[in-house]
Amino acid sequence: QGVAWEEPLEEEGCVFVEHEAEPWQTQNAVGMEEWKSWFDASGRLKSYDKLRNRAYYGGLAPLVRREAWKFLLGCYPSDSTRKERDALTAAKAKEYESYRVQWQSITSTQEARFGKFRDRRHRIEKDVVRTDRAHPMFSGDESEGLKRLHRILLSYSFYNFDLAYCQGMSDLAAPLLIVMEDEVEAFWCFQMLMDQMEPNFHKDQNGMHTQLQTLRNICQELEPELFQYLEERDCSNLYFCFRWLLIAFKREFSLPDVLRVWEALWSRWRGPNLHLIMAAAILRKHRDTIISQDMSFDGVLKFVNELSGQLDHLEVLKAADTLAQEANRVPSIYAHAAASPSGKS
Repeated sequence: QGVAWEEPLEEEGCVFVEHEAEPWQTQNAVGMEEWKSWFDASGRLKSYDKLRNRAYYGGLAPLVRREAWKFLLGCYPSDSTRKERDALTAAKAKEYESYRVQWQSITSTQEARFGKFRDRRHRIEKDVVRTDRAHPMFSGDESEGLKRLHRILLSYSFYNFDLAYCQGMSDLAAPLLIVMEDEVEAFWCFQMLMDQMEPNFHKDQNGMHTQLQTLRNICQELEPELFQYLEERDCSNLYFCFRWLLIAFKREFSLPDVLRVWEALWSRWRGPNLHLIMAAAILRKHRDTIISQDMSFDGVLKFVNELSGQLDHLEVLKAADTLAQEANRVPSIYAHAAASPSGKS
């Protein structure tokens, strides 16, 4: 019988053990009453495994996400007390302020001689005004939400000088700000998420190429008919899936559905490569259409892009859950796996 992954994973003092394969079980979202019952008198989470299981199968109610996501993203150690988390939050506020002060203190004279700063600020400003503008937090041209998002991304570029800012990061940061409703906490979560997803944005694109190669392995093993078709048409590189992986399906689902998908990925209940399995599951669902319409690379790319907003996120998760268990019976599939939005590999 298949297992969720081949070897236990360790992070923040926790050991993620193997889970036997089981059928998908749709559950209700974790509400505030249930969430509160998971903590002891000191505010320590009794079972991180339960959080992961419930985040995967049921998701989290909006009021629960603000705290639960900080566990799933690794901001909070899973065995931390309430007092320890309060201290961490206070320390993170000071750290964030130190990054903000660095760029806010740059004078106009300095800026005139600081081309890299001007460039990154321009790119951030250009992307921020195009990000999630339909959401009330970002709807006004002078909205506080846009200003906060701008500050978070510019501050991150001073935290991570080497990476700075790349297109797509605003797509990842905006939902975090919506859920956290706090600039410091959103920055913290973005910081942790980017620790996992940074390879996606490296200039050499090795991180993306590695993930696409792993997705290629999955398709070759589990969808050989589709893989052979794509190979014959010289599009087995699967570049048409690039956007899906780069920003974790952010533009493929409505915002509420994206939040649900992300917490399933971050739970790592089916391992750290569920985003790749999701991509393969979507291709499997549309295999017959792609083949019967004799699509070329451009045809597949157009078809895939037009799936945006048309996918049922729960159907995709359920199909991915089944496919994940098939993949676990072929250990060599993940030979090229890299760090991902599901967690560090």
